[in-house]
Amino acid sequence: MAASVENIVTDDSGSFIPATQRPDGTWRKPRRVKGGYVPQEEMPVYESKGKQWINSKPKLPPGYVEPKKEEPKEKSKSAKKKEKRKQKLKEKKDTEQLGGSEAKTDTKELSETLRKTTISSTSQEPQQTDDLSAEDIYKKIKAIKKKLRQINDLEAKIASGEIKKPNREQVDKIARKDDLEDELFMLEN
Repeated sequence: MAASVENIVTDDSGSFIPATQRPDGTWRKPRRVKGGYVPQEEMPVYESKGKQWINSKPKLPPGYVEPKKEEPKEKSKSAKKKEKRKQKLKEKKDTEQLGGSEAKTDTKELSETLRKTTISSTSQEPQQTDDLSAEDIYKKIKAIKKKLRQINDLEAKIASGEIKKPNREQVDKIARKDDLEDELFMLEN
């Protein structure tokens, strides 16, 4: 262990570094030093002239003024909306992981409540179908049949036990089956 300038003791015989104990328990002898002695650890590190020149140069290009750090601006509407969406998704995942009340609700109860809410919206659709061309009607029929096939596949998977606990989206999809069948019937006629 090297001595620092603070550890140098001066008396009438001269300057010396007093004896110190090593980690293994042995003792170092006191060492005589000259008047202006500075221990090696406290000596400044040598820098070449090139290194000194590089360190003296400015860090920024000439004429550039570092901008002041401003306080964060208020978020825009879209940024606020994105933040809310992320928060809702996070809350939704947390409730699903914890097995919240939403995940435990019975599929039949959800399907019944969804039927009640979507019935009022289907009453407006026949007025719109009168204005559609034959090609548009054909496309709608094809899309509805595809949705019904997906619903039937989903019901089969639930019945076979392949899907033990359907999520909310799957339950909503199954709940729309009757409405889709009614709409298909109306479009085919």
